[in-house]
Amino acid sequence: MKLKLVLVIVLVSTVAFGNFFQRSDEYLRRQNELKSTLEFSLTFEEAKEIIMKHYPQLKNDEQVREFIVERDIQRALVDGVEMYYCDLEHNLFTRDPELVNRVPEWSAGNLLLVRYLLEEYGPRQTPFATFKPAHSPYFNPKDYLVEYKVHTERSLLPDEGSLRIWFPLPLQTAAQEKISVLEVRPKEAVVGLPRTSGDIAYVLFEFDLSNLDEDLDISVEYTFTHYQQQFDIDPDQVGEYDKESSLYKDYTKSEGSIYFDERFEQLARSVVGDETNPYLQAKKLYYYVVENIKYTFMAHVSIEAAGIPESLYSFEHGYGDCGTQSMIFSALCRSIGIPARAPGGFQVFSGQLGSHFWAEFYLPNYGWVPVDTSAGQIATYTYGITEEERQEFIDYFFANQDPLRLVVQNSVDFLPAEKPIDTQLLEITLQSPFVESEFGNEEFDVTIAILDSFTMKTVLLK
Repeated sequence: MKLKLVLVIVLVSTVAFGNFFQRSDEYLRRQNELKSTLEFSLTFEEAKEIIMKHYPQLKNDEQVREFIVERDIQRALVDGVEMYYCDLEHNLFTRDPELVNRVPEWSAGNLLLVRYLLEEYGPRQTPFATFKPAHSPYFNPKDYLVEYKVHTERSLLPDEGSLRIWFPLPLQTAAQEKISVLEVRPKEAVVGLPRTSGDIAYVLFEFDLSNLDEDLDISVEYTFTHYQQQFDIDPDQVGEYDKESSLYKDYTKSEGSIYFDERFEQLARSVVGDETNPYLQAKKLYYYVVENIKYTFMAHVSIEAAGIPESLYSFEHGYGDCGTQSMIFSALCRSIGIPARAPGGFQVFSGQLGSHFWAEFYLPNYGWVPVDTSAGQIATYTYGITEEERQEFIDYFFANQDPLRLVVQNSVDFLPAEKPIDTQLLEITLQSPFVESEFGNEEFDVTIAILDSFTMKTVLLK
């Protein structure tokens, strides 16, 4: 099925309210305090049970507490009680290869994924890809159809006031194109045009709840094409950076979630040693992150509420998930003058959209080169693959990328032009819809009601 490169929706909102409501500093402070606790749902007894199940040699509370401190397990005070991160059990496995070996069934899905990606897109396949253009890194296009739906019961929403919802869309990039927004419903609630260019892609709906008599029903349907990437880089052909360009200045500065200071530069310099070629420097930094920043699901919402840059958190704790690793890799690159960013949105490894971020660094004469430390790192906590497969998998995700992606934003921290005034559960990325309600969202009740009814369906067209 071949769909034309056409944006088929041209809409003007009939419910744009002009100046949106304001929030008091106290309101925003309370919401931020609530964010800091949402991901910590396990009591000590529950955490202890999980830990002792996998580490039966721990015999009492004191030994468990020592283990928690030693492993730097994420925890927080909630109403004066120490609570533990909800995904604690998963993180025990990703940070302990011996545990993976003791419970091989835990990584059975990873085994299938590693071998599938190697067979379809890995180094044994791509040299023989006769359909790859000789002078382009982009080939092997995959076409996708994605559908979002929201069905929220009317009784779960406020009786009146404004409601705005932002849905992520595919962004036009060098590796992603042919974006067609096929359907948005209800049409009369769409604000302006769907945005698929710039730095972040989205469509915005706005409702006057006093006129909403039925359940809230929203649907968005779109198609896009994403290419596999294989950069064949000759280090001697890398050009010189234009250090006066806006690209260089924007993507080598310390800002937001990609923060760095002199400690980052010291670390990066120690990793790259005497190497001065930015391609080879970035390669050394890639392997440093894969080998030293342990994969760990993160309490992103809490970290954001605390105002801690994710790159700094990862630098100080030595772990992080896909987003956090992408940010620390980018920060290390930037600290020594290599432009870098952390784009993302979703991966389609399992056939359906799953939240994901990765990194890119910029090389003159080549452009933005992809790096995915956390994807490569899957091989480090997978039981049953050979050492050759493990190394091939890790090697693949530097300067190559599978086509199983959906890019929503060019880097973290980009917000829509009509940015929300309300606090969002996680503002550095638009993966789950942003929700803003004039009334009734003091404890994210409206947000949670809408996100609970949000579904995504993905179809690979070819």
